Amino acid sequence: MHPDWQDKLHIYCEQNSSPEQQYLKDNTAFTWRNMLNARQLSGKLQGQLLSLLVALKNPQCILEIGTFTGYATACLTENASNETQIHTIEADLETAFKTKSFWKNYNFMEKVQFHEGPALEILPTLNLKPDFIFVDADKHNYINYFNMCLPILQKGGIMLFDNTLWSGKVLEIEFIEKDKDTKKMHAFNQELAKCTNWKTLVLPIRDGLSAIIKN
Repeated sequence: MHPDWQDKLHIYCEQNSSPEQQYLKDNTAFTWRNMLNARQLSGKLQGQLLSLLVALKNPQCILEIGTFTGYATACLTENASNETQIHTIEADLETAFKTKSFWKNYNFMEKVQFHEGPALEILPTLNLKPDFIFVDADKHNYINYFNMCLPILQKGGIMLFDNTLWSGKVLEIEFIEKDKDTKKMHAFNQELAKCTNWKTLVLPIRDGLSAIIKN
């Protein structure tokens, strides 16, 4: 776990939440053994929140942009009904290969449809009508993902974006002015906040999670 997201309050919340499934622990170990950028892994609190939201929403179609090693994918699948369509897109082919290799022996993941390649190219070919979308991919394309996904997100649907607090840099004027990645994330957050066609809530969980409900 990255130290930025493992303070005493975070640890307390983890300790007093439901236990993590063993396959998620195994996936975490696999990720840290095999991936250079393992800190991109979703964590326990965020994963349980995703699982809880799926249980509450009971979505008919889940779309995930940015599979990585599938921790969040498994959490999204955990409380999904047998009728729920689940699609996940991973741009990096090597990562996608490792991810599918890890999950191939877990029967509950058979309902997940894996797609490999750039999401902005793949999405228009899928003809989906998702009512639950989770985005955790290349951050500089967040606004493009949002603009492409909002029209297909069903009314009352939920869309979530990870890492929107950007290690706290969005709080610092120096980073907003001088760091292009922080500037883009801050601009994205402001864009989500100003529109009346959806409701936005930014949650200070791990590296920030922005939730949108379409009106």
